[in-house]
Amino acid sequence: MAGLIVRRARPEEFHIATDFWAAMRSELAMSKDHLPADWSARALAYWNRRHEAEELAWFFACDGPRIVAGATGFIDDGYPRDIATARRVGYVAGVYVAPSYRRRGLARAVTQAAVDFLWEMGCERITLHAAELARPIYESMGFAAGNEMVLYRSDGARPNR
Repeated sequence: MAGLIVRRARPEEFHIATDFWAAMRSELAMSKDHLPADWSARALAYWNRRHEAEELAWFFACDGPRIVAGATGFIDDGYPRDIATARRVGYVAGVYVAPSYRRRGLARAVTQAAVDFLWEMGCERITLHAAELARPIYESMGFAAGNEMVLYRSDGARPNR
């Protein structure tokens, strides 16, 4: 990581995270079927809203002026937070490293920055969903497989929402 720095992103830079998010989804061959045409605008609005509430931070790794990696940490805003309001759960997402910068420790560095932010925010637990190739990185950082189970529809149908 010589010459590279990790820093907290400014809201006016969040659009770079949408580029990373799209690249990550493409590399993982994730379907775009469920994404609305304005997904990036929605993501930016969500990230800005959560940032203003001090519940989200993006972290970027930079090589000079070039942003080459990123990750976000945010307070999970789903169940059981609405019920157990004193319990804070963090989530790390959007970890991405530009292909020419991989295998330099940047995924670990931006993830650690997000984790540090979430600990500072008082989270007692942090979760993430790992791509298979990234699991060893997260396991070496102390993340462990939990008890989450997922059920997918076998007929391919999606509920109307």
